[in-house]
Amino acid sequence: MTAKNLRLLMILFIVCLFCYGNAQRIRNLGDLGFAMEIIDREYVRKPDKKKLYEAAMKGMIDSLDPYSSYIPSESLKPFQAVFDQEFGGLGVSLDGPPRRERLTIVTALFNSPAYKAGLQPGDVILEIDGVDSEKSQVEAVSQKLRGKEGTSVSLKIERVGEPEPKELKIVRAKIEVESVLGDRRKMDGSWDFSMEADPQIAYLRLDLFGEKTTDELKAGLTLVRGKCKGIIIDLRDNTGGLLVSAKDICDLFLDDGDIVSTRGRDNRIDQRYVATPGTVIASTVPIVVMINEHSASASEVVAGCLQDRCRATVVGNRSFGKGSVQNVIPLDGGMAAMRMTTAYYYPPSGRLIHREKLAKPEDVWGVSPDEGCEVKLSEEASMKAIERMRKRADPMENGLGRPRDASVSNAETPTEVGGQENFDPTLKEDPQLEKAVEVLQRKLSE
Repeated sequence: MTAKNLRLLMILFIVCLFCYGNAQRIRNLGDLGFAMEIIDREYVRKPDKKKLYEAAMKGMIDSLDPYSSYIPSESLKPFQAVFDQEFGGLGVSLDGPPRRERLTIVTALFNSPAYKAGLQPGDVILEIDGVDSEKSQVEAVSQKLRGKEGTSVSLKIERVGEPEPKELKIVRAKIEVESVLGDRRKMDGSWDFSMEADPQIAYLRLDLFGEKTTDELKAGLTLVRGKCKGIIIDLRDNTGGLLVSAKDICDLFLDDGDIVSTRGRDNRIDQRYVATPGTVIASTVPIVVMINEHSASASEVVAGCLQDRCRATVVGNRSFGKGSVQNVIPLDGGMAAMRMTTAYYYPPSGRLIHREKLAKPEDVWGVSPDEGCEVKLSEEASMKAIERMRKRADPMENGLGRPRDASVSNAETPTEVGGQENFDPTLKEDPQLEKAVEVLQRKLSE
């Protein structure tokens, strides 16, 4: 056989192989279309074709992993609004399975309808408009809570420490979401980022990683620059958001070097993000990053990166372990979308963050606190810390709106943290934050 004939034979073989693979895909698609056609023609009741298509898409994508999903047209705008940080609704952020056992309120935005109605972080939603929410997904519930301004929604909630569930009727309003919070909210609605417990320490809490988070954080850091000698970045209960936001936030503190990399199928590197010259805060200013078991995704990018680069000390307890990246792919001409896991991310050290389904506690996953900085909280202690944060967000309860009751705070008789005077006795209600302050005070005294 001549070389020319051999080449032709090889080309023919490759073409046949391609056609076979393509035929297999076409056959599968044909079977799907055939099944939908049979259902449409023969099912005992006339089905809704759109719902049939959405069910097929949902079933296919949901089978991949807990973080891949089909986003139908009615859910797309609310989904995007979370990261745009502007939407209409009650003003609550939610979390649920797989991160939490039940549908739980993480935050109630200051002065929002939810806040005015008395909803608190940690409240479990039992019913929405009389419908049991036990098996409801976070996205579906968020959609139900959003709606036209002036319309109302009824909730039944369960609160730790209260014997009976509460029923509330709340009127929806336009919500502008803030993602960076401080130590105490002032009467004008702005935040005081200097800690009452120790004014030489700045405290910035990130609730999510949205489009505006980097700018919000930069603005907060600019306010405290030159005034504060240490910084606490609180990522507890922050379940993530935009990877680019996490990358940009790391870049605020790093002058060069790796931030995070993403690897797709076959462990190939898709993206490698590197810090750019210049920082918002001097490299000599010590940083503590706080995490807990609900800190996930973008939170783990920031905590893992700053820990690996020795730019921050991590305090709290091990993070959730969501090291996967989801891309949002438009469908139906941009009217719907598919959120699909396309890669895993790795901090500068290359360590594994993602927790597999069958992972054990002793396995390597997530971000763990630095040595001597682990502080685990019981459920009761966690609720006390959450209640403290709620009060710090209310000027009428944090001392900035009116004098606090002497039983709550007395600046004339400070306590001590790490050998330093502490003018905020409520800090005792949050042992993890107390530890973070202690770590920074120790570093500042060295």
